[in-house]
Amino acid sequence: MKLNNKYIIGCHVMFYEIDMVEEYLNSVHLALQDIENKENVKVEMMWNLSQYFEECESGEKLFEIKQRINDLENKYGFHSLFYEQNDKPYTMADYRRELNNQCNECDYVIWGESDCLMPRQMFGVLEQLKEHSNQQGIHRFIATFGIRKMWDESWRVLEHPEFTNKPYYSMDTPEDTKLAESSPWSIRYTMSQKEMDEVNAKTTNLDVEMIGYPKFDGSGLIISSDLLRTGANIPPAVYMNGDDSSFLESCRLHMGENYRQYVIRNILKVHNRNHPKKRRYVEGEDDSLNTHFKRASKNWYKEFNNISKGNLNKLYYNQDRFFNYKDFKKDDN
Repeated sequence: MKLNNKYIIGCHVMFYEIDMVEEYLNSVHLALQDIENKENVKVEMMWNLSQYFEECESGEKLFEIKQRINDLENKYGFHSLFYEQNDKPYTMADYRRELNNQCNECDYVIWGESDCLMPRQMFGVLEQLKEHSNQQGIHRFIATFGIRKMWDESWRVLEHPEFTNKPYYSMDTPEDTKLAESSPWSIRYTMSQKEMDEVNAKTTNLDVEMIGYPKFDGSGLIISSDLLRTGANIPPAVYMNGDDSSFLESCRLHMGENYRQYVIRNILKVHNRNHPKKRRYVEGEDDSLNTHFKRASKNWYKEFNNISKGNLNKLYYNQDRFFNYKDFKKDDN
């Protein structure tokens, strides 16, 4: 297939995600497999090796991680960027804000994520979508693929038809945790490329719905460049958690009643939030903990997360002071 549009798909990766990230890279590689003009797709990787928040277990391990990045680059042929400052933080929100600003170089900006699997059908579907949207005079839009079972009814419109009537399992009890980690429709279940492919192979006709309000998470988010050219972006006051929520509100603010989102419900993308390889080689990490609880148990994360959420809650229509990095008192515990 020959692409008529240009794409940039960018992904921010922390050093401790090195054991997991090849699954994401392989999914992008498979999506590109039948594309004739691969030069129309820029695959960008931001490797964050900063020790500002958390330190790697040893200098030797960090050197090994750099070697593995080089091996992955040789294998998959992506464009690499590096962040290695230890005296100044840099987060996924920072990277995605910069990624969005590349909108003048392409037709689509796609938010990759290290624990995300992109569907093989991605480019074929997005080419069809762009042709349709152009015919309809719709140039500023978001597109989302189907997701697994989420925690409340507001997400139902985005859920894949195969999973939407399944139960949601929290991880509040040992019994629910076991069910969450063993049920393929659960967002806490680590789904493989093969399993995702099997779900998507069942689709013969696309189930596409348009909604007039923003609803999405950040993994695998697809943004038309014309939407980004309005200035919609992640506000600089958002440092960590809330990059997707703040961008959602920015889209709502810029587009108002003209907001458009295409939901391709029966093509699944996978967000493996609880991937067992998600956090490796962190100094002082309790490896006996479930991935879901590892970072959340740390004091620095709790404080920085509160700062991020505090800013998120006062983005618009008030005169409150934003927190900044100077308000963050780093605690190594």
